[in-house]
Amino acid sequence: MSRRTILVLGNANLDLVTGCIDDWPEPGTETFLPQSDFRTGGSAANTALTLQRLQHPSGIISAVGNDPAGQMIAQQFSGPHDHVSALDARTSISVGILHACAERTFFSTNGHLDLLDLSFFEAATDSVDMSGRLALLSGAFTMPALLPDHDALLGLLKERGAETAIDPGWPGSGWTEEARDHAMVWLEHSDHVLLNEKETTGLADADTLDQALVWFAPRLRKGARLIVKRGPVGALCLCDGAVVECGAKDLSVFDTVGAGDAFNAGYLHAVASGLGIDQALAWGISVAGSVISEFPRSFSPLKPAA
Repeated sequence: MSRRTILVLGNANLDLVTGCIDDWPEPGTETFLPQSDFRTGGSAANTALTLQRLQHPSGIISAVGNDPAGQMIAQQFSGPHDHVSALDARTSISVGILHACAERTFFSTNGHLDLLDLSFFEAATDSVDMSGRLALLSGAFTMPALLPDHDALLGLLKERGAETAIDPGWPGSGWTEEARDHAMVWLEHSDHVLLNEKETTGLADADTLDQALVWFAPRLRKGARLIVKRGPVGALCLCDGAVVECGAKDLSVFDTVGAGDAFNAGYLHAVASGLGIDQALAWGISVAGSVISEFPRSFSPLKPAA
């Protein structure tokens, strides 16, 4: 099977995931939690690591801070397509507190992510052959310096022959008019728009997913796909007005952090391998299910039953 190279551009940071808790503790007290995992995180890095486990030709274009945390992250990306720079800043850190209901709360610092802008990605990709490759731009809302030029970077990738995908994540201030304006412009240069259900309805300013799909339909480029990740329900694709759905299996899940990023890896792996939309959705769901069923996360090869 011929497989195109996937390049992931975006955020890499350090994650401390711990839990679970039922009730938030009172200030000034100490709570002991039964489990924790200290690992590389950030939506772009999560997807890139999952692609490594799928043994798909791939790489990440990102940066870390010039501290021990940054060194730890950079050591995981030493492949021929990886480009991880060390910037003069502290590495961004996220602390994820898992709740018994399977939801989570994040406390994050931006750190080096504040320095990732258009000039960084232009320089990092200057000598990279993009022709025929699939490029995912991930975590836009975690990189404030890139926001004004996010569409310019997408345009540059397309001009250089890449098929483009975006997963901007959730805007820190919610779906304000400014955030929605940014994201609507990005649709014009995107071949694959990867969002979860809340992000889909938030961007569309809709009350239901059906209303959101009606809003998206005329705003997607011809042939472009909106992929909606629906957690335990599965996923769907909207393309040229038609909707394709794929269900998910019941899983016993403890740690859902990075589920959408793992889905992105499975989905893009299938697309870059020439598979159809039904198989691509199934791959995304299966890979995500395999990853979030682990705690702590593994580095071993993934062979999901897609």
